[in-house]
Amino acid sequence: EGGPYWAECNVGATKPEECGYYFWWGDTVGYKRNSSDDGWVSVKDGSEFEFTSDNCPTYKKGEKGHSELQSLGYTDTTGNLVAAHDAAAAHWGDGWRMPTDADFEEMIEKCDFFSSTRNGVDGVLVKGMGAYASKSIFLPFTGWGDESGINYNDDLCWDGQYWSSAPFDSDHACGLCLEAYDWYMCGFYHYCGRPVRPLRFL
Repeated sequence: EGGPYWAECNVGATKPEECGYYFWWGDTVGYKRNSSDDGWVSVKDGSEFEFTSDNCPTYKKGEKGHSELQSLGYTDTTGNLVAAHDAAAAHWGDGWRMPTDADFEEMIEKCDFFSSTRNGVDGVLVKGMGAYASKSIFLPFTGWGDESGINYNDDLCWDGQYWSSAPFDSDHACGLCLEAYDWYMCGFYHYCGRPVRPLRFL
């Protein structure tokens, strides 16, 4: 018993190196690129979608994501997303959930990060320390989704962005940012699409 136990893949992925589905913050549907790679479609019904502020009901809804988001049922009293708006819980169930900001901070503190490539996909290998040195997960560089497609910040090598369930301010939620040689927590706009890496405790 214990944990946390991090999933091997992102929500919507079947392999560790796949990005999986992209979500706005509080979304449980998930979106992927269409067959022509010129737009986003819902993984639920195939309908077209754009990652814009107008299409994101959690954007600018109260200081630190609390007041209005809580009244709308998106967040609890801490400002974190409730289970009904947790993409990991919605897709996987069985105790899986989105990481909180504290979960990611613990990962950064208690794990070693190494730039890595898996089956031709660049990303970061996260390895446990001490008694957990044999445990590892691969986080692919995912970029982020907006109305133009999937973007990468080439100037900063700002290549991987993963949602947490925690608020940052009225416009942003906390997430894990992966650069080629750095990894840290920062705030991401609610309305851009980002993957989710689930975890659970047993």
